[in-house]
Amino acid sequence: MHSHSARRILGVAVLSLAIIAGIAGCSSDKKSSGTSTTTAAAPTTSGVKPVNTLTKADIVQMQEWLDAVGCDVGNNDGVIGPMTIASLKAFQKGAGLTVDGTYGPKTKAALSTDAQAKKKICVAPTPPPAPVGPTGASAACTAAAITAGLDAGMTAGTTVKVTGFGCDSGWAYAWAELTPPASSGAPTLGVTDVLASRDGNWVTQDRGVVCQQGKIPSTIYTNGCMSN
Repeated sequence: MHSHSARRILGVAVLSLAIIAGIAGCSSDKKSSGTSTTTAAAPTTSGVKPVNTLTKADIVQMQEWLDAVGCDVGNNDGVIGPMTIASLKAFQKGAGLTVDGTYGPKTKAALSTDAQAKKKICVAPTPPPAPVGPTGASAACTAAAITAGLDAGMTAGTTVKVTGFGCDSGWAYAWAELTPPASSGAPTLGVTDVLASRDGNWVTQDRGVVCQQGKIPSTIYTNGCMSN
């Protein structure tokens, strides 16, 4: 009888060990599975990244600072668009910073300092001067063609009426009446213009420049520079 009881106790002990081993095995599997699982990296985005979290007011401030240093961003609307990103990169390049479009602490500090000092970091390129005189194909010496040339340089809504003109060697003079839009209440004006033929079209010239140069035909000079 003692032997039978001993066998029963031994059986219970073996069963208990098997259960414990099973639980340990399950725990081991879960841990192993957990350590082998990888988490996909969050996608990155290009452009301005926040120093911490940029509010709309922060972005407007950044845009105003960029404007102050000559890096025009267009509208200071608190929205980070392509022009704002390009302006920030232009500032970073001009300031000798890493050009990455990231609005980090170094960029913010440098931008703030330069803006308050009104230091121009981005300098707009000087546009090339408009060519003076005739170039390319000749324009037609007609009232319609000269009117079109005058129209191109007028404020929208202004009516041009050519009352006299003449052409010589790619140059033209025009006498015209300009009637501003009725809503402006301004009177009709009589004007004299000098034009040059450029690629088949008449283009108005700066009389203060071309008349002083003395390189235009005498007919154009007499009628376009000596009148009005």
